[in-house]
Amino acid sequence: MINVLINDLDHNKLVIRDSTVARIKYWQQKNCKISILTSIEGQKFYSNFFKNINFLIIEKTKFTTSKFSFIFESLKRNFLALKFINKNKNQFDVIFSISSVLDLTIFPYILKTINNNVIWCSILDNIVPLNDPGNKIIRLLAWIFFKISILMLRKADVIFTISPELKKYLIDHNFNPSKLTITGNAIDIDLIKATKNQKYVYEALFIGRINETKGIFDMVGVVNKVKKEIPNFKLAIIGNGDSSTMMKFLNEIKTLKLSKNIILLGTKIGLEKFSIIKSSKIFLFLSKSQSESFGIALLEAVSSGLPAFVYDLPAYKNIYKNNEVNIFKIGDTSSVAKAIINTFKNKQFENKNGKKLLGKYSWEKIAKIEYDAFYKLL
Repeated sequence: MINVLINDLDHNKLVIRDSTVARIKYWQQKNCKISILTSIEGQKFYSNFFKNINFLIIEKTKFTTSKFSFIFESLKRNFLALKFINKNKNQFDVIFSISSVLDLTIFPYILKTINNNVIWCSILDNIVPLNDPGNKIIRLLAWIFFKISILMLRKADVIFTISPELKKYLIDHNFNPSKLTITGNAIDIDLIKATKNQKYVYEALFIGRINETKGIFDMVGVVNKVKKEIPNFKLAIIGNGDSSTMMKFLNEIKTLKLSKNIILLGTKIGLEKFSIIKSSKIFLFLSKSQSESFGIALLEAVSSGLPAFVYDLPAYKNIYKNNEVNIFKIGDTSSVAKAIINTFKNKQFENKNGKKLLGKYSWEKIAKIEYDAFYKLL
């Protein structure tokens, strides 16, 4: 039996947990004993799916929407997690980080330093550019933390990258290519299939962080333009953001008198999320970040059959090769709005090419790649 510890200290990254559930299901079939380092909130989440998992619980954690307070919260969680190091340093064959952000890298780095026999696996799902849109201090701190996590990742035995570009980034930074495995990314195929088609409720939908890099203010501009032709146009938003960005975003909506046109739904997961996807006519995803590496929410919507409107980013070229998405120059909100208006005039709300992608990106396939990679090192 292989003892696997999954590091899930970062309970702000709720969307990652769906993929972790799929991994656990596959690894348990392969006779892995799973333990999870997480918060009380994380224990409640995973207990909905599994009864035979061991939890290493970090207490006194809290969910925060402030980026500055999240830095201190993350450091606190890792400090509290140190109490498990000595007691468990020889208990696990594999430690698996569900992301390579710094707060999910510190604990496995220390464990690997103390016990070099443990196999450390991590996922690199994006890089952090210094010049992305947003608060300059936050961007600088995020970039510094990213660089620190990259230094720590040199101790990892296996690093899974979700794109060839990310693998190339690590090779360019002198990582050993033999440690790097491209997995791609995936969506929950079963949930999409299980969700029945819904009656239309929203004209458009966005899923993601309410963050400047995700193009949220561009989306406000698009809605403002579309509203002039389609007064009842409604954009639903699934997701949250830090308090300062949320305040700025809400003020922009209020200033442009779009409170009835932009509907904030908060965080939604599982069947509820996919029901909202299938009750929307189109998907709007105007991320302008050069670090965008896949866009799971975008693929979920496209595979569900929604026409999607996106900016031209390098990551999409490896995924959407047959006009599954409508691509526009970054910042060209006028062209996006015009295309959306034409879509509604022609009532073209089915993405046949997008539906063909359903089944191509499976979490089970990725879980197998990851299992095979750490199994051969044991």
